[in-house]
Amino acid sequence: MFTGDLVETGQFSIFPWFPPYDTDVTGVGWIAVMQRLIGESPRVVVPGHGDIGGPLLLADVRDYLAELRDETWRRRDAGMSEQAIATEVRAVMIQRHPDWAQPEWVERGVGCLYCEHAA
Repeated sequence: MFTGDLVETGQFSIFPWFPPYDTDVTGVGWIAVMQRLIGESPRVVVPGHGDIGGPLLLADVRDYLAELRDETWRRRDAGMSEQAIATEVRAVMIQRHPDWAQPEWVERGVGCLYCEHAA
């Protein structure tokens, strides 16, 4: 299965979230797509970046995106600002995934998910 940038090995997911003009990505939708791809039971997964692997690559991305969603929404529900959430969640994600590259994408993911969540 060729995934393009839906999946990367060993790095934080690339969220093309650049408001106010480029905001057509959906983190919630991305999680649903990952679940659907997992259901196809591929033997080989070719990510957009990183090493080729198996279906565990899909689960890793799905699980990371769900973590990012949950951490973002929990803080938003507590009344934190988007910037404060981005700073805090970035630190949490780097701690949980210390070997992953490109942590600058965490803030973009927070911004996307922050806007998707109904308060």
